Amino acid sequence: MNFPKYGPNSQQERLGVNAVAEIVARMGLIWRETPLADVGIDGQIEYVAPDGSATGRMVAVQVKSGQSFLKDQGEHWAFYPEAKHRLYWERFPLPVLIVLHDPQEGFSYWQDVRRVLRTPSANQTAILVPKGNVLQATNPDELFQGFAVSGEPFLELDEVLTHLIKTKSSNASFPISFFDLFCNGLTNICRSIYFGTDVALRVAQIKLESGESPFGVGIGEPEQELMFSFVKFLVHQHLADVDFSDCLIDWHDRQMMPKFVAALTSRGRALVVKIGELQSELESKGAIAEAGRLRAAQEDFIQMVFSPSHVERVLLIEELSTAALSDA
Repeated sequence: MNFPKYGPNSQQERLGVNAVAEIVARMGLIWRETPLADVGIDGQIEYVAPDGSATGRMVAVQVKSGQSFLKDQGEHWAFYPEAKHRLYWERFPLPVLIVLHDPQEGFSYWQDVRRVLRTPSANQTAILVPKGNVLQATNPDELFQGFAVSGEPFLELDEVLTHLIKTKSSNASFPISFFDLFCNGLTNICRSIYFGTDVALRVAQIKLESGESPFGVGIGEPEQELMFSFVKFLVHQHLADVDFSDCLIDWHDRQMMPKFVAALTSRGRALVVKIGELQSELESKGAIAEAGRLRAAQEDFIQMVFSPSHVERVLLIEELSTAALSDA
């Protein structure tokens, strides 16, 4: 008599998923296995803050278990996903971790596969999973880099405002604070924030010129770190809907400062209101001069700057579109 078979592949898969579930539990995080319709995601991990608060910040996980997935390439394991999974993971709305489990040794290795696939220089065939990324020895914060989570507390809005004002550069030629970057980046009727090095440089220049400072604007690695820390603060404190995974690609892989326009969250919009209230309070006390309709938290406008080459491109685009229609 023939009975249904439970084969080695099913055993290997179960061992891998069970291993990840146990590791996540030991980390103090929440594991939610996909019960139905697993088409490339085996489950999700939710980040739990050091104080035990569930944060709603989640990453998706795909587990591959067995020696066949552990293809040695020196300091990495090479994983070769199917084209359909590459596209699926690249477009997924959450960061996606690929976990390669070695059932013989009991170790699991991970990589943020969505970030790798979104990197312009990504290998078109193999995903390299560092052998040093051992899940059992990983700090939970590392798994959630795409959300800029950290052990820092989630602040009340009054505390957020104080932190923005107090966090500033110690470089006299770069008089910039988080508060400067937040207020001067507001756009879209104060419902969005623009971030870019150009804002910081222009604000620093204005402040130095208004104070008749002998310094010109100076920027180095500490100032770059300050600006990127501001981006992380926006994300960690949930002030704006920033695609931080994309920021990490700019920061780490391209060695560039990110530039973006991001919608403010309800907390970010409430912070704008609180800044306005602070200005009105200080004006009423005579601590600062009344500014009339001019507000510290007030939108500005952003636009694309057309260089001479861009003017030429306008004409090229017109020529290209006309020729394409004629050739169709």
